[in-house]
Amino acid sequence: MKKTFALAAMMAAIAPNLASAADEMIQTKYACEGGKTLDVVYVGDYAVMLQMDELVPLKRAKSASGVRYISASKNYTYELWGKGNDMNLSTHDGGKEQTVLSSCKP
Repeated sequence: MKKTFALAAMMAAIAPNLASAADEMIQTKYACEGGKTLDVVYVGDYAVMLQMDELVPLKRAKSASGVRYISASKNYTYELWGKGNDMNLSTHDGGKEQTVLSSCKP
């Protein structure tokens, strides 16, 4: 619960710099395969997720269809992507993609 509030607080603090006042902040908790969860706060073209006890900033990226967010910081190699209600989280290490979380649903 504390982590979720910290995630929302961080997003609220940086949102004025990232998004317009008209953008709504949406907090989503996903249930993923293997009983794992993924917490994400979305504001405009940006998101912050809680992963491995760290807050990871993401920015929206081009996608052929669906939605795709990539790490906004060079310290991370995460990609959050999906279509409809199904989201997935992967990481790219040396150009090699590895699935972290899959079949995540709100």
